[in-house]
Amino acid sequence: MKNKTLIFGLIVSVVFSFISCSSDDSDSIGAEDQSDDIIQESFFNATSLVSYEKVDCTLEDGSQGDCYQLVFTSNPVENGPYCPTTIDNVGGLGIYDGATNAGFQVMKASLFNAMEADGYDIVDDNGDIHIDDFNSGATNPDFAYCLEAAPNNNLLLTFLIPATPVLASSNNVIDTVELVGLSLDGVPINGDPPSVVNGPGVPGISGGNIPSLDPCGGHHDPAGYYHWHFVPEVMNQVLEANGIDDVACTLINQVSGSQLIGFAKDGFPIYAYQVEPSDLDECGGITGSTTEYPDGVYHYVASTTDAPNVPKCLKGVAAINSFSFQ
Repeated sequence: MKNKTLIFGLIVSVVFSFISCSSDDSDSIGAEDQSDDIIQESFFNATSLVSYEKVDCTLEDGSQGDCYQLVFTSNPVENGPYCPTTIDNVGGLGIYDGATNAGFQVMKASLFNAMEADGYDIVDDNGDIHIDDFNSGATNPDFAYCLEAAPNNNLLLTFLIPATPVLASSNNVIDTVELVGLSLDGVPINGDPPSVVNGPGVPGISGGNIPSLDPCGGHHDPAGYYHWHFVPEVMNQVLEANGIDDVACTLINQVSGSQLIGFAKDGFPIYAYQVEPSDLDECGGITGSTTEYPDGVYHYVASTTDAPNVPKCLKGVAAINSFSFQ
């Protein structure tokens, strides 16, 4: 009887240990492989980082937590070119969703001729492109415009990023222009740029205006801060995958191996890989060892083929007011 009691006790102990080690992972992915705080000040560009501190914050699910409040100067990286001045010139990139020749392409004659064919008057009689910078006040409701916002280098950009990522009850599918996260330079990373057909355009004009992206996949917000709709460290692979050879991303070094490039607004890292892993989840994420996290961490991976190539969804919960500027 004594031996049976001992055996039963051992079985209970083993079962209890198994349950403890198999606890619910709804609070974090790979939490056993990462420290509480995965964001480190040393990761960021000290030239553009103004301040770094941990603060109390409220997450979008209503829970309270700790966030890193990161403040950066605006426009910390070189950028451009954008809209070409004439139909005979080549500019940056655009994503067109009209009926004719739709898709991700270079700002050149084939794009503007397609827009003209669809009824958007974007080229004048001299072959000049209608360009608007949101500040000229010279917009005409009869025209469509190539949009090229003017920079404002005096802004401060503030991000609130959870110190410890927390899984959401369901994936956050990224909407058009929704903030995805930030680069290590402090450049916001957003979802798809506005639609030409359904986009807000310029004051007094609905649709028909195409936002110009530079060859690294970024542009200025109407407020003046530069932001990306692509992860630029693999941009040349994206261009090649989409048959584009008129332009190249020369202002951002292209990745060799793998590289931490920033953080999503839910707190998980974003990486660029020269060779994209094959076993990514539906959000483009994977748990694995990296240089910064040798014990393993869940992270998003920039696509080397998709346009745009940012994560299509996020696993974690972002902070309320995760981005602001002044």
